Amino acid sequence: MRREEASAAAAAAEAGTPRSPDLHDLSDDSDYAAAAAASSSHSAMRSDLVDQGSGETAKVDVVYEKERVTIHPTQYGSGRISGKLRLYLQQGSLFLSWEPNEGVDSLSSNSATMEIEKYRNLYTIKALPLSDVRFIRKHTPTFGFEYIIIVLSSGLAFPPFYFYNGGLRELFATLKKHVFIIRSDDDPNVFLVNDFQDPLQKSLSSLELPGVATVANAMSQQNSLSFTSSVDEAGHGSDAKHGASSSMTEYVSKQKHRSNDPGRDLSIQVLEKFSLVTKFARDTTSSLFRENHSSGGHTYGRQQQEYVLDNRANDKYKDQQITPDKDSLLSDSMESNKILAWGKPREQPLSVDEWRSFLDPEGRVMDSKALRKKVFYGGIDHVLRKEVWKFLLGYHEYDSTYAEREYLAVMKRTEYEAIKSQWKSISSTQAKRFTKFRERKGLIDKDVVRTDRSVPYYEGDDNQNVLVLRDILLTYSFYNFDLGYCQGMSDFLAPILYVMEDESESFWCFAILMERLGANFNRDQNGMHAQLLALSKLVELLDPQLHNYFRKNDCLNYFFCFRWVLIQFKREFSFDQIMLLWEVLWTHYWSEHFHLYLCVAILKRYRSRIIGEQMDFDTLLKFINELSGEINLDRAIQDAEALCDQAGPNGAACIPPGTPPSMPIETDGGLYVQEDEVM
Repeated sequence: MRREEASAAAAAAEAGTPRSPDLHDLSDDSDYAAAAAASSSHSAMRSDLVDQGSGETAKVDVVYEKERVTIHPTQYGSGRISGKLRLYLQQGSLFLSWEPNEGVDSLSSNSATMEIEKYRNLYTIKALPLSDVRFIRKHTPTFGFEYIIIVLSSGLAFPPFYFYNGGLRELFATLKKHVFIIRSDDDPNVFLVNDFQDPLQKSLSSLELPGVATVANAMSQQNSLSFTSSVDEAGHGSDAKHGASSSMTEYVSKQKHRSNDPGRDLSIQVLEKFSLVTKFARDTTSSLFRENHSSGGHTYGRQQQEYVLDNRANDKYKDQQITPDKDSLLSDSMESNKILAWGKPREQPLSVDEWRSFLDPEGRVMDSKALRKKVFYGGIDHVLRKEVWKFLLGYHEYDSTYAEREYLAVMKRTEYEAIKSQWKSISSTQAKRFTKFRERKGLIDKDVVRTDRSVPYYEGDDNQNVLVLRDILLTYSFYNFDLGYCQGMSDFLAPILYVMEDESESFWCFAILMERLGANFNRDQNGMHAQLLALSKLVELLDPQLHNYFRKNDCLNYFFCFRWVLIQFKREFSFDQIMLLWEVLWTHYWSEHFHLYLCVAILKRYRSRIIGEQMDFDTLLKFINELSGEINLDRAIQDAEALCDQAGPNGAACIPPGTPPSMPIETDGGLYVQEDEVM
């Protein structure tokens, strides 16, 4: 029956007759409706025959093709890569491909040429089924060129595609012919693809469903036929090798720890998606992560990645739950003992008496390095966190006096109230004319009620602390309007507000932290790419055997560690443990990038099981996610310290300058790229 339906759909497409034309009416958009005729003349209909190895013949009909569709792989637009974007029909399904041209665009400087070349394979799209596209966002800047952002099911986003030669209208007119596409009621620039449910509810996130306690994450391999091989090898009689047919590897994450309540799960799902990537992304990324350089969302979750696909064959791991068992923990621990020069044992937390001994009579910290060392090895007694965290985060200078800190608190509170008044004074009439404000406020309102609700400080209805959390995040979106608010920020703020119990001080501590970690949420993912590439180099340096295993299994992009890096292990440990871990990281005692060594330490500890069970990417991803609540934090910190000591200067050389959480390198264009900035 499916084959008959596919044949009928292919015949309809071949005849130029759109399927169910009444379902994808874009008559409200005159530009796209008028472009329909131009689309048929612009798109060269081409057919190629490909031997599938099964005796059947697959026809490839190119229905849209456009040159000079360009990406800007770096944050500051120092170079660009142009390519050819195509839409084509194959076996009744519509696919999208983007193939970069040879060489770097002529506008790129010589100094940027080698760097830009490293991104070529990363962003190649060989065969993306349109059935996996969630929505397409169109941007039309007042000045500059139009571009689109393609977002897959539940959030994965490709970099913006700029149309320097036009053709965007024709693209949408062609899409209208072959897929179900409607304009979002919530945002006129968003076009929902294959949306058969409420478009308002699903345009921003497919996860905003109340009362859902589990996360159904899915993984897919590349859809069967590569367009490149279909076109290039057609007519040559060669036996084309294709990837496995579209499949679905499904699992339901079992949140083991008490802190992972349903509300918190929902708020962090959109972050977890980033670690779920398709096989084609892994294939095209692998070559980049074999090189020696670095790279690295948006109100829709800052390009969080999950790929939800049709549930056809090869549910190999669908029902398999992979959890770390005691035997494997023991064997991995014994193996690690032979390799790691163990770090210094953990100490007692910094006590009140010890803290006082660090201060002179006027309140200055006399030996900041010794203080950071003490915090690194023992953490901080909770009663002292409110005071000491301000130093670790940089809100207070170590050489400031009591009087100076009191004066700063008064001045900063006044400044905070002034910033807060900017959005507090917006009337409902003004808000109707302020789309960006409504979008950000709506996203924040949805996130704060899902953040750490199992923690008594935030639990219950009408919780005033949740309202303060919302006010701080809204104020920050006005303080840093370029970056604004992104899902995941509430997870960083919640422990800070819990400790500070003061709105103004929490805001400023959070703002300083975002100066270091804000790049994690950049639209171009530059900060995350840089950290994952540095992680790849550290594993290559500190565990060549594991690195080689990842290389052979197309895991060098390290996207399975994405959640660890993005929100600094917030999902992996309890609320109390994460406060301890973060204060250890904030000391920067061994390294600003100690979190990357922590990643290496955890991977190294489970190396024998990863290799012994021959985990591929999908299985490894599931295994890593199942480690939540199972990692021994003290031992992991000890291991990471030993690895950091072992790596020495060679480890530091693996991490490019400006990699988060290092302070970003400022340019004339500022720290953050605006939403519609012309690059």
